[in-house]
Amino acid sequence: MGINDDHNHFCIYCGEKLEPGQHFCISCGREIYHDEPVVKVIPSKYADKIDEIEHEYDLKQKRAMELLNKLFDSNHLAYDKFASSINRSNQLFNNQLQVTKKIIEVDDDSNELVEKEIESKIKTLETFIDKMDDLINELVIQLSSNEKDNDDINNFFDEMDDLINSVKDY
Repeated sequence: MGINDDHNHFCIYCGEKLEPGQHFCISCGREIYHDEPVVKVIPSKYADKIDEIEHEYDLKQKRAMELLNKLFDSNHLAYDKFASSINRSNQLFNNQLQVTKKIIEVDDDSNELVEKEIESKIKTLETFIDKMDDLINELVIQLSSNEKDNDDINNFFDEMDDLINSVKDY
């Protein structure tokens, strides 16, 4: 029996008049059953975007690993540098993704601060995707041992390290 309005309600066992919010009948002592409130979960407007970003990143990191395995022997120094960069990126991306998912669980579209934080996290996640694109491009380019190519690779790793460090600091 639900008591959630101002109408007169009576105990279904003895007929005693009940007051709103009462949990037991004062006459017969029986428990008064209240209707459970219906909680409607409204998915965040960001949920689809987060799923899309996660899927895109997964595809790109798999592509990067495929290229890495095709271009280098696993004993090659460049393989270790690229693999290490991919692994660190994956760990931080997944950490940021989980944090973002937790934030959108509490998002009810009414708190501007929460919205800004989600949008900031989305930008961070998209930056990881951009850097994974850069990594793929570096792997696709014919790598040679001349000084310019080494500089390009080192610049790429410096940028990736900067991104990783900035996310760690954040």
